[in-house]
Amino acid sequence: MKNSIKSLIAAVLLVNLLLAGASSAFAITLSEREVRLMNGISIFLERKPEGPALRPIETAMKSSNPALRGLAALILFRHYGDAFRSQLLRNFTLNQSVERFVADKKTLVKIENVDRLLAGYQPLLEKFKDERVRQLFLFYHFRHKQVYMLGASEERLSLAAFYRVGLFEQILGASHDVIALASAADR
Repeated sequence: MKNSIKSLIAAVLLVNLLLAGASSAFAITLSEREVRLMNGISIFLERKPEGPALRPIETAMKSSNPALRGLAALILFRHYGDAFRSQLLRNFTLNQSVERFVADKKTLVKIENVDRLLAGYQPLLEKFKDERVRQLFLFYHFRHKQVYMLGASEERLSLAAFYRVGLFEQILGASHDVIALASAADR
C-alpha cells in the first residue's frame, strides 16, 4: 500500500513536469469554440456593441485565453474609451512585470526568413475571418515565443511589437497615438 502511494505520487509529479514542459513548447492555442467566438465578436471592431451584444465580449474578457481577452479589451476601448484603457494596456503589454505571461527564450529570425516562418501558421490563420484578428493572434503568439526579426545591420525588432503597432494603427489610429499607447502598455 505504501509503495503504491509513493508510485502514484511519483507518477503525478512526472505528469505535472511533462505538462509544464509541454505548455512552454507551444504558444497560445485556440479551441474551435474560441475561434468561433473571436470571429463572432470581431464584427464589433467596426460596430459598437450594445445590449445583448456585450455578452460574448464579456465572456471573452473573462476567458483564460489572452487572445480573447485582448480582442475584447480592444473592442471595448475603441468604442467606450478611457474606461477600458487599463484593460487594453494590460492585455497588450510586452512587459512581464506588468502582466504575467509565459515567454520562451528569445529567438532571432533573419528578416528574409519571416515569410517562411509565417507560412507555417497559414492553416490556423485562415480560420479567422478578419485580417486584424489574424494580426492579434500573431501578436500573442510571438509575445509568447519572443521572436525577433534580425535586420541586415544586426538591428532587432520584436515581431510582437510589430504586430501590436500595426493592429493599433488599423483599429485605433484615427483617434489615438498608437506609439504612445504601445509605450504606455510596456510601462
